[in-house]
Amino acid sequence: MASTSTSTTKPEASDLRSRDLQTRVQLREVFLTAVRSGMPQQMLEKVLKYDPSTRTLTVEGREYQVNRNVFVVGFGKAVLGMARVMDEVLGDHIIRGIVSIPTGSRADLVANGHSDMLLSPNSKIRVREGANHNLPDELAFQAARDIHQLVSNLTEKDIVFVLISGGGSALLPYPVEPLTLDDLLQITRVLFSHGASISDVNTVRVHLELLKGGGLAREAKPAQVVSFIISDVIGDSLEMIASGPTVRQVRSPHRCLEIIDRLNAREALPKVVVEVLEAKKSQIVAQAGLSWNTRSETSSAGGIIEDDRSEWDRVQNVLVGTNAIACQAAAQRAQELGFVPCILSTELSGEAKEVGLLFAKLAQYIVACFCLRLSQTANSEVVQLEMEIIRLGISKNKLNEVADSVRVASNHSKPLCVVAGGETTVNLRGKGKGGRNQEMALSAGLQLQQCFQTFKSRRELTEVLFLSAGTDGQDGPTNAAGALVDENFMLDAVSQGLDPVASLQNNDSHTLWSRFAGGRDLLVTGLTGTNVMDIQLLLVQNNQATGF
Repeated sequence: MASTSTSTTKPEASDLRSRDLQTRVQLREVFLTAVRSGMPQQMLEKVLKYDPSTRTLTVEGREYQVNRNVFVVGFGKAVLGMARVMDEVLGDHIIRGIVSIPTGSRADLVANGHSDMLLSPNSKIRVREGANHNLPDELAFQAARDIHQLVSNLTEKDIVFVLISGGGSALLPYPVEPLTLDDLLQITRVLFSHGASISDVNTVRVHLELLKGGGLAREAKPAQVVSFIISDVIGDSLEMIASGPTVRQVRSPHRCLEIIDRLNAREALPKVVVEVLEAKKSQIVAQAGLSWNTRSETSSAGGIIEDDRSEWDRVQNVLVGTNAIACQAAAQRAQELGFVPCILSTELSGEAKEVGLLFAKLAQYIVACFCLRLSQTANSEVVQLEMEIIRLGISKNKLNEVADSVRVASNHSKPLCVVAGGETTVNLRGKGKGGRNQEMALSAGLQLQQCFQTFKSRRELTEVLFLSAGTDGQDGPTNAAGALVDENFMLDAVSQGLDPVASLQNNDSHTLWSRFAGGRDLLVTGLTGTNVMDIQLLLVQNNQATGF
């Protein structure tokens, strides 16, 4: 049991500064460990085994015979490294390949020390760059057209490996006729401006693009299709990742029209969009005598695509990278560094600044739990904080796990490290520059000031560090992955002539973090080569409870 003495000598200021710097370095290492867990080679080695003596490739227990019958296509922020692995394993058997990646990706990877993810000059897999600013453009459309041409000319003896990651939807735009690329861009703009969710937008997209919603797998018939997928969506729904190009989805133009009407967006959309959906709806009505599982839809060429379940036996979808895997890796590294880890959630969502408030309240709750064990606070304070955190979306059972972890940390004189992940959003109200992770850290810093302002003694005896960063190394239109913040941030920022409140209101977090302490707390990793959403780390160290 930890000592309940309240006469612990305060650490010297120089000791605190040294430990503060060390803790910042350690927290960054925990984050980078999460990123490394999503590296292509590490991910694919777990699911892909090749025996060159028998030319047998085994993917999660399913065997494929390879003999110069392999094709590779890919699209997304993290597929280039995956393509490199496929080339190293099956290079002699690859006939042709195309991967579509964001503009500037190869140069960014080289600049950030990831040249090992680039394809060799003699590779049969060609690389196309496009979708500047994560929007479908002419270059991405040309890549999608070539990918379609490749997969639509395969035989039943062929195997096409499909590499998919976040950003893949913008990198695979292929409108059904008579829609154009400009129509697709207009659809996205209109729906989002009318309050559509990403789920709404994806639902409409799969009806208006040939390769989404299982379309790529349909076009590859009769070849075998094996997809390696890195998830960048909460819940890891395969239908949602890059709009599910190799995942069987039941298509309903009725549903699309309902979404458009619910958003009151029909008049704002290009007329041809509604005409295409109405034509699809009429066709399904005409085929109402067919069972749902064998109902057909018209392809872009006017033919019929039979959507029978049995045809999907030739398709294998394998989830190789997720936020949950990254969080587990982070928790393991935190434990190795001497922290007590606790995974809070791998499905955090909502507005970034509200989630920042959640973590500040959680920090206050953890400190209160430490103090409760030392008889330095009332149980009523802990209960009140529990109620506030539950209202912010964390369950009582999960808070009980946090409290149990506080007990372990206190008993073993160790800091507590809360690990979480997911993907939040930013409701733009200002004209500043930032990203969801930097905004979350800024919000948390402001709230930490409020949480501890009435507990000066706790501020002196407690160290709190919070980190939020994107595993792809890009947070909004900035060169940072995210930022770190501590419990003294507000006081320090004001002393440096900065206005954190105004920065948050103007969505200008990047400008503030670039200036604060000379950019010390910006987390800049460069493009990482993977993308499994965001990671949040909350480290709480009670110096008195841990014997410092």
